[in-house]
Amino acid sequence: MELKKYINTYIVGFIGSLVLLLSEFFSWFSDYNLIEEYIFYSITPIEDSFLYLFPLLSGIICLIASILVIYKIELKVKSVILSLVGLGFFVVFFIDYIIHEIITFPNPGIGFYLGVAGFLLILFNILNMLLTIEKQTEGN
Repeated sequence: MELKKYINTYIVGFIGSLVLLLSEFFSWFSDYNLIEEYIFYSITPIEDSFLYLFPLLSGIICLIASILVIYKIELKVKSVILSLVGLGFFVVFFIDYIIHEIITFPNPGIGFYLGVAGFLLILFNILNMLLTIEKQTEGN
């Protein structure tokens, strides 16, 4: 079966998406996780409260992209595009969140490390898919 041939390398994106989703529920820099910070900041009139949902949204988009490529290998290019969109949300969150939190120099929590690890796994999966697409077109 063709699925067993590709599942070993493309499962990395699936695991990265799950790790990115899990990072939403662990503390990043404060004692609160991002869901709790979203609820707190959405009650108060702060514009950027939706920003705390970006890792969750990014993880969901990348998870859909990973499932898409595992389900049908011909959709690799669409999966890469979806993963890049998902990582774009995470990069926007990461830059904005780090800029606000770097002022206090707190110790990062487990959520920060899970977010970075998920990001790197998804990025590795994107690079792997793009390199295998290139190898397949060179062979034809």
